Amino acid sequence: MAHLLTDIGDLYETYFAKPYYVDPKGQAAKETSFGMPLSERMLGMEVFLPVTLSSQGVVLQIPCCTIRVTCSKTVVKTALSERVGTVKEQFSVGDYQFAVKGVLIAGNGFAFPDRQIYTLRQFFESTTPVTLSNALADLFLDTSQYVCMTSLEFPETSGDLQHRPFTFTAESDYIQSLSLQ
Repeated sequence: MAHLLTDIGDLYETYFAKPYYVDPKGQAAKETSFGMPLSERMLGMEVFLPVTLSSQGVVLQIPCCTIRVTCSKTVVKTALSERVGTVKEQFSVGDYQFAVKGVLIAGNGFAFPDRQIYTLRQFFESTTPVTLSNALADLFLDTSQYVCMTSLEFPETSGDLQHRPFTFTAESDYIQSLSLQ
């Protein structure tokens, strides 16, 4: 069996043209040589974190992903006479949106990651909730970790069959039990 060494950082920069940081052997918890915590040095840079998706017993682990979390809330603004500005009332907090970018890598150096692409497609087309597990996403999801995938993209690549970049977006999916009385 042939082994292929891949520099994930170079792949990411090739496909997504963004600054990146890949943690070398657990150094993220330590301070840098400049005495500055790594979290401050990495502001504005995307950091690779593994993502695990699962649904109905099917599991896909993707070791090289970046994830962005956004959310908005509905705010009712009321203007009052003889007053500068408006009175704001929070109406509701919306769903959390997760934008995930990554690269699927074939198991050996000469294969196409067709199984991983097919599994990702299954999760996207599924009508059942998909579980998303990630160090950052876990801070925003409840204990169920359910999401609904809303878009999936495999951007074009040239000449490289062992690596397949992808992006997908998902929204938090809070399942509630309703009872009619």
